Amino acid sequence: MGRLSAAAGRARPSSHYSSLRCAMRAYSAHRSELVQEVHLSMQPTSPPLKSPPSYRETTEAETKAKKENDMHAAEKLQFTAVEHLLQSYLLENLVRPATSRTYEQVVKRWIEETEISCVEAVTRDDVLNWRNGILARARPETWNKYRRHMRALFNYAITRGWVATNVFSSVPPARTGLRLKKTVDIELVRKALAYLEADDKNLRPGWFWAMVVRAIYFTGVRRRQIIELRWGDVNLDTGTWRIRAETSKTHREWLLPLAPQVLADITDLYRRTCELLKGKPAKHHQVFNVTKFYRRYKGPEMKEDQLGGFFHRLTEALEEPFSSHRLRHTMATLLAVHGDIRTLQEILGHTNLSTTMGYVHPDVERMRSLVTRLPDL
Repeated sequence: MGRLSAAAGRARPSSHYSSLRCAMRAYSAHRSELVQEVHLSMQPTSPPLKSPPSYRETTEAETKAKKENDMHAAEKLQFTAVEHLLQSYLLENLVRPATSRTYEQVVKRWIEETEISCVEAVTRDDVLNWRNGILARARPETWNKYRRHMRALFNYAITRGWVATNVFSSVPPARTGLRLKKTVDIELVRKALAYLEADDKNLRPGWFWAMVVRAIYFTGVRRRQIIELRWGDVNLDTGTWRIRAETSKTHREWLLPLAPQVLADITDLYRRTCELLKGKPAKHHQVFNVTKFYRRYKGPEMKEDQLGGFFHRLTEALEEPFSSHRLRHTMATLLAVHGDIRTLQEILGHTNLSTTMGYVHPDVERMRSLVTRLPDL
């Protein structure tokens, strides 16, 4: 299913002509090479015999050589589908589910927008045209993400012998610039907590979601780390939260100190969980599991889309953007002002200090104070 013949591609019925065009382009790319190989194969590879071969021997040798060349040409005309390249890459490389979904989305976008489904047929001009289309409607970061994932796939294709060069490596990333992190005003955070504690029917259970908001604000953890937190990761005696390597974006493990409010929340959540289960939760049980406390949420555990749905509804209720990522940026930006960047780097789990420095911004009031020292005109 993964290898395609020139006459039959894996493209959708509506893309029949684009598939045929894709096959012809790949054929043209190989044609000169095939002609040269056939020509070379007809050259003598050993000294001539003292006596010329008989007509029958010559015919058999030519027939055998022709068969070998035909088989080689047929093999050359077997094209690799981009979807097959993706599945082979994911099968061989151990990637996280979220990473796998990103690769699938990028490949789907490539096929839909370029209508090129043959790996061998992709040219640098195709990549440039795709890039220009993306940059016309999206931010440079979007193109850079697409390029990064497609480049990884084509590097893998090189190791499999499906392509000789990586056309995505020849197209550079776009300049992104340094933008201010999107944060949430501290008063909006307080307003959100008050809204949740009022137990609005669209945001129930309010007490649970208030705990989640405080946990992200005081620890700066990512959404996935909230989902993956297990009771075995929490030490209520020492007041620490272990970020496991498999849940970390940087694949490293570290301990986070729990602020008094978060420690009190998790202690209360542990009590509620014990009452619900009529016993202690197992170490592998999820800490923040809304499905245990509200029947509206289905499944054995809380999922990322359920957490994302909560923040979407909270944004609608507040009529201002409010997300887990903005909370993380808010926490980091507020702490960066105090100057202990190294410690902040450890809290956020960054491997490079330059990433943490992105949260350090000049204080507007200090700049205003400096500007007012200029003489009046």
